[in-house]
Amino acid sequence: MGAEMPGSNEIGVGMIGYAFMGKAHSLGYRDVTAIAANGVPRPRLVALYGRNGDRLEEARRRLGWERGVTDWKQLIADPAVQLIDNSGPNALHVEPTIAAVKAGKHVFCEKPLGPTAATAFDMWQAAAQAGVRHMCAFNYRFFPALQLARQIIQSGEIGDVYHYRSQFLVSSSLGDGRRKSWRDDKDAAGAGALGDLAAHHLDLSRFLLASDPRTVQAMTRVKVPTAADGAAIETDDQFAALLDFDNGALGVVEASRVAGGHLVTSRIEVDGSKGSIAFSLRTLNELKVAGRNHAFRTIPVLREDDPFRANWFPPGHPLGWVDTFSHEAVHILGAIAGLHDVEPIGASFRDGYYCSEIIDAAVRAAQTGQKIDISYRSL
Repeated sequence: MGAEMPGSNEIGVGMIGYAFMGKAHSLGYRDVTAIAANGVPRPRLVALYGRNGDRLEEARRRLGWERGVTDWKQLIADPAVQLIDNSGPNALHVEPTIAAVKAGKHVFCEKPLGPTAATAFDMWQAAAQAGVRHMCAFNYRFFPALQLARQIIQSGEIGDVYHYRSQFLVSSSLGDGRRKSWRDDKDAAGAGALGDLAAHHLDLSRFLLASDPRTVQAMTRVKVPTAADGAAIETDDQFAALLDFDNGALGVVEASRVAGGHLVTSRIEVDGSKGSIAFSLRTLNELKVAGRNHAFRTIPVLREDDPFRANWFPPGHPLGWVDTFSHEAVHILGAIAGLHDVEPIGASFRDGYYCSEIIDAAVRAAQTGQKIDISYRSL
């Protein structure tokens, strides 16, 4: 399937981007050799793409890549590269990813998959037609606590799901020194707090509930419209939505970049007819579960039956946010080796497209002030 595997148990990786997510993905690959089971191929960090030669070379040395290239097409053409990791800005997701799959490369792309649902669908369609492995980087799926939450919900322990609610709050748009980045540019990013932050929780709603939103009502705002140098901020810094799921659940999702006092607050709760679950990034090694007595109890998630425990240390030793990128790397490499499928634990390009469809519908709902039906295309 896809690019030919090298003779040794190794997969050559070419990566687009070396900033925030490029660093996180590089750290993820770094740990694979130490934590992965014997059958999982080891990553070879072949080449790193960036536009600025000097900054690229500094990042290449620091992050451990063999060489740097200033034309992403060199990654596609390199026979030593079997996996393209696209960690670049949203606008750079589409063309290189489609070129990669058409060349028979496996692909691992950051979220949101495409700047629009239409481009995300094109990416999914191209990857499916090429027969390569494809994964969208929704790293929250790889928190042990949220995998346990999914098991609890799908086992029926909390009964019929009534309500999904989430908050993703940061204060990154506040402060006198705020500079405009590609995330503030509509052409480069697509959406702001909605696509950057809420996308995680929109995907998690589908992952946890095994159900798809069918309608959305939404509002977006730009509360800080200019950067410190006067540059215009084009993407939303506030977002809130109501979602109707096809299993009858109600969803409430909000995201903000102007939430003073919140460096990173990411919270998720699911209420059912027999109980509830609650997760917070601030206590990511714990899951709160309530039963019919309506009292939450805290469960330590790094236990003997945790799917990631064997990869790391004895039960109870805490893991961190960055370790999810190691779990993602192990997962996509194992999928390429045929050890498992990307779905349902990992997000395939189909999942990435579904999330983009929800985002686009939310944008239309915010623009029109109306409830918008969400429809999903199939291949």
